[in-house]
This record gives sequence, structure tokens and C-alpha cells, in this order.
Amino acid sequence: MSQTEIASGVLILIVIGCFVVPEILPLAPASGGSLADARLPPLSPGHLLGTDPLGNDMLSRTLYGGRVSFIVGVGATLIGLVVGGVLGMLAGYRGGWVEKVLGWIFDVLLAFPALVLALTIAAYLGPSLMNEIYAVSIFLIPATARIARASTMSVRKEEFIVAARLAGVRESTIVRRHVIPNITSPLLTFAILQCGTAMIIEATLSFLGLGIRPPAPSWGNMMASGQQSLGDQPWVVLVPGIFLFVTIGALNLLGESLRQARDER
Repeated sequence: MSQTEIASGVLILIVIGCFVVPEILPLAPASGGSLADARLPPLSPGHLLGTDPLGNDMLSRTLYGGRVSFIVGVGATLIGLVVGGVLGMLAGYRGGWVEKVLGWIFDVLLAFPALVLALTIAAYLGPSLMNEIYAVSIFLIPATARIARASTMSVRKEEFIVAARLAGVRESTIVRRHVIPNITSPLLTFAILQCGTAMIIEATLSFLGLGIRPPAPSWGNMMASGQQSLGDQPWVVLVPGIFLFVTIGALNLLGESLRQARDER
């Protein structure tokens, strides 16, 4: 099997586990567990991955927590792809003062460390799912815009673009028919890689209390709440950590495989 197939298969399994399995299997509730069931180790009857110090089922919390990571990661990536793609394409196609102004804005935003920028925005907006998406997307927009700008600048010099202009084709038609299709592939590849980055930032925000608040689960706040039990209940931290690690690894492997395939063409 190729790297692309392996990475795609792993991601599909995790997505099915997070979004489908809780709807079709009678899993224990993700919160409101009984203290009588607290601190059960993995493979305990009725609790495949054990329970946390509050008696909540770890499997259920991990799958529901994965939904948050995917929603924030994909949502922020889509915002970054659309807004950053449009701004970057505008800068690369128009050139001149438009490119200089937008390029300066992109550089200023990218000069801030991603985590610091996300933390600042999340702290200002307050903890919620949508605010997490907005906070993470602010970092992704300039990064995506730079890729879109570079790709557009390369495409606009092609002979078919020059020929279309000489033939009197409208600029909007050239962009729709020639520019967008030719920059879509590198943008989508970059977006897959950025989705993994977005999920890491989301986990960090939740870990620091600026994301989804307990008792609602997310991989980040699950690891945060399990810190004090790491010595005698390592699975409370390891289970969400392993799921996050595998998901990010699969996204990076898929993105890198697609990038290599595009470069070979």
C-alpha cells in the first residue's frame, strides 16, 4: 500500500470513529459518569479504554473530543483557504501596489508566533467552539495567502494567460477558467498540512483553558484534566494524546504524499 492509501485509511477510520460510532453504538455518556466507576483501567467491563477520575468513559470522551478537533481544524482551514486564497490570488494577479500592501499585511501577521497570536485572539474572544475556529484561522489566512500569491504569479506569466488577454477575454473569466484551476492543487495540498497545524493549536488552546471548557470533551482539555493523575492513571492523558498524534501524523503524511505526487507531474 502507498503512503497516501495508508494515511487516507487511518483518517477515514478516525473520522468514522468520532462521528459515526457514537451514533450507532450504545456508548457510555461522555460526561456525568459515576464516581463508583472512577479510575477504571483500560479493558474494564463496559469501559474499553477505562475511565477518568470522575468516572467518565474514556472511549466516549475521546471520540466526542475528536469531533471538536476535526470541526475546529477543518473549519479554520476552510476559512484560511477561502479568505487567504482570494487575497493571495488578488495580490498575485493584480501586482503593483495591491500586491505590496497585501504582502506587507501577510508578512506582519506571519511575524507573530502562531500560538501567541491564537492565544491572544482566543483570550479576547472568550472560550467557545466558533471563537476557537476564528482564532486559529487568523494564523492560517496569511500562510495560505502567500502560497496563493506565489502560485498566481507563476500562472499569470503562462502563454495561455497572455493569449487570453490578447484575445480580449475578460479578466474575471481568465481568473475563473485559468487561474483558479491551476492554483487549486497546491492550495489543497497546503490546506491538508495546515489542518494538522490547526488541530495542534486547538488542542493547545483547550489545554490552556481557552477552548472548549469541561465537561464538554476535547483532546486538549482531556490531557489538561489528566495531568494530576498521570502517575497512577497514565491512560487518561495517553489515550487522547495518541489519537491526536496519529491524526496529525496521518494528515502530514497525506499532505506530503500529495505534494510529492504533484512535484513529480
